[in-house]
Amino acid sequence: MREPNVIPAQVLAEAGTRDPMLLTKLGVAAVRNEQWQKALVLLAEAYQIFSEDPEMKEGTLRVETDSEEPIARLQARGRMFSHYGLALAMSNRARIMDGARFCEIAIQKEPYQAEHYAILARIWRAGSNRLKTVQAIDRGLKEIPNSQLLLEMRGEIGWREKNAVAFLPREHPLNVTLGKMLRKKRPRTRSSERPRPVPPAKPKV
Repeated sequence: MREPNVIPAQVLAEAGTRDPMLLTKLGVAAVRNEQWQKALVLLAEAYQIFSEDPEMKEGTLRVETDSEEPIARLQARGRMFSHYGLALAMSNRARIMDGARFCEIAIQKEPYQAEHYAILARIWRAGSNRLKTVQAIDRGLKEIPNSQLLLEMRGEIGWREKNAVAFLPREHPLNVTLGKMLRKKRPRTRSSERPRPVPPAKPKV
């Protein structure tokens, strides 16, 4: 379904706020509704207002100041970056790399936030890059092993065995050949070798 044309001034007028945290919240909601262009307008405005903060240097968002920033504000900025990256990638598939870069900024700010890794995986999946999709999820699981969100995504994609030769791509002929050989060598339990069920003991009279 094609997204209707978005007029930035109208979107911001409807938002009716200059609070970057509220703009981020509205932008995230737009992303969840797959209103990519609307999300870009709202999140870009939030970024601009955050950047105008006198505590920020030369209009950039400095990661080194994060330890001094209130947690709610820090979380808003992290979500702003990751959701902006997703909206950018989904609105223009030629911007997949740019979308991933924005998401990496969010991960740098909040490495223990599973949502950012999930969004990065969505971005790479939109770009039909299965390897980077899996890598994004695995990075998240390394930081947050019990994340239900990431575990479910990993299950949807499927768990694949490691390459026989790690430094070669999976589709390399050597990995394909060795993989087949290793699978053939695995011991298989024959039906005749399977343990037979033991009949229940007769009750004593």
